[in-house]
Amino acid sequence: MTRTCTAPTWTKRLSIVDCRLTNKDSCSSLRPSSIVFRPSLKAMVLVELLMVVGLIGLMTGVAMLGFGAMWGNTRFKSRAETLVNTFQMAYEAALQSDRRYAVILDQLNNVYILRQFETLDFQTLPDEEAIITVGRFDDEFQFDYVLYDDLEDTRDRGETFTEARFYAGRAGWQFGGKVVLRDRDGRPWSIVIHRLGKPVQLIEGDAEILLPQTRDRVPF
Repeated sequence: MTRTCTAPTWTKRLSIVDCRLTNKDSCSSLRPSSIVFRPSLKAMVLVELLMVVGLIGLMTGVAMLGFGAMWGNTRFKSRAETLVNTFQMAYEAALQSDRRYAVILDQLNNVYILRQFETLDFQTLPDEEAIITVGRFDDEFQFDYVLYDDLEDTRDRGETFTEARFYAGRAGWQFGGKVVLRDRDGRPWSIVIHRLGKPVQLIEGDAEILLPQTRDRVPF
């Protein structure tokens, strides 16, 4: 007679371990068929994670673009205000002294210069006269053209145009007008210089200027 021996199966071993751990009479058996793997669930979680990361990246990109535009606009305005202050400083200093001042917009060298001079002739400006301040134009702060209030337009000079000048003396500006600048996106901004009274202004856009009135049109 052949003796047959049976070894505990994997399911029975799990049942024994479960009984020993819980010390209960009734033990649940863990069968291999009860373990379910769901690869589709992992794929869904991965897709959702990628969507969240993509959305965060998109929002960050939009925010950076907005911040860059705002920063560029703020920087342009700051530089334009510096030029406005240069004009205003020349005007106020001339009113308070016998000295004369010139703001020179040099398109050839892409600079603007505030200079003091003492000669009576506005048209001659010796090189040895004192330079008070120098500023620069570039792609983000562009000098376009000047229109004086006698309707002289520097654009009419074509390629012969190299610089424009505004002279300030005790009586005010010799000529008023506007200086048209452009930001890095090509949008125009105007610095308006009034002959008398009103302070120098920075206006967005290509602004209109007031022309001086002849005596026969002044009501007083």
